[in-house]
Amino acid sequence: MRFLSHLFRDIAIDLGTANTLIFIRGKGIVLNEPSIVARHRNTGKILAIGHEALLMDGKTHPDIITIRPLANGVIADYAATEELIKGLIYKTRTQFSLGIHRVVISIPSGITEVEKRAVRDSAEKVGAKKVYLVTEPVAAAIGIGLDIHEPMGNMVVDIGGGTTEIAILSLGGIAAGESLRVAGTEITNIIIRHVREKFNLAIGERTAEEIKLNIGSAYKLEKEVTMMVSGINLQSGLPETWEVDSVSIREAISTPINQIIAAIKKTLEMLVLKPELSVDILNRGLYLAGGGALIKMLDKKISTETKLNVHICEDPLTAVARGTGEILENLEKYSSMCAS
Repeated sequence: MRFLSHLFRDIAIDLGTANTLIFIRGKGIVLNEPSIVARHRNTGKILAIGHEALLMDGKTHPDIITIRPLANGVIADYAATEELIKGLIYKTRTQFSLGIHRVVISIPSGITEVEKRAVRDSAEKVGAKKVYLVTEPVAAAIGIGLDIHEPMGNMVVDIGGGTTEIAILSLGGIAAGESLRVAGTEITNIIIRHVREKFNLAIGERTAEEIKLNIGSAYKLEKEVTMMVSGINLQSGLPETWEVDSVSIREAISTPINQIIAAIKKTLEMLVLKPELSVDILNRGLYLAGGGALIKMLDKKISTETKLNVHICEDPLTAVARGTGEILENLEKYSSMCAS
């Protein structure tokens, strides 16, 4: 069987609430698709996964349902998660692929042992021989390019879809950290509720995401902006378009933004007995990763509130996937930071 070993792949998975990214050893990130599954309501048959399922979301008839099997960074629907992982891995297969040898999966730092077991079971059920779990802030730090083994404090804030992961890392471990189940999806849902309450207008998740990315901000903009938003009038049931402005959206999303900042401050306060690490963070600042890092002026807002320099990492959406992949490529170096 040794001569067939090269046909068994090693892969890394950033299993996210909003998107799942797959990294294949020797190839890099090969897939980035929405974490969503479309299923026939009566037969249970999987009809679409990833991009194809997202296109169906909100446009289905009663016989088809779309499911996001992960919530707050953890598995909410075990069967759908297994189908999601299986389907996305299938999309990356080659003609000569026989199966999967090792899998590294990123997980929120605050999940329970039961939730860890669920992630591990899902990977094993799709054929993985060895499964390694790594926490998202560790993966993000490695993906950013930080040397987490040096005797130096590095602070990472990874704002994903389901969780915000905050960690101060030094000497290959987490010296202080917080895992907050408030992140991008919560901000998107707040925008949906805000538009419903202010304009009596029902909009979908994709429209709310567009609002978040186009006019959403965490701090006052130099020039406030607006955009036209279309939806269904809840009273008449007819399509309608309203102009939405950045000021009202900023006010609407201020609660989750402030919760994230409060968690950052709480993590910093944990260093009261480790002043040397506090000095490191003061000198080096903190690093923002994840989709939430793309919210306009979030770095300015955090910097104003914490008095720290804030660095948005390069390509924040793929930082965790890049880090998980780096761990896969160098398992001996990082094995002590993984749960196998």
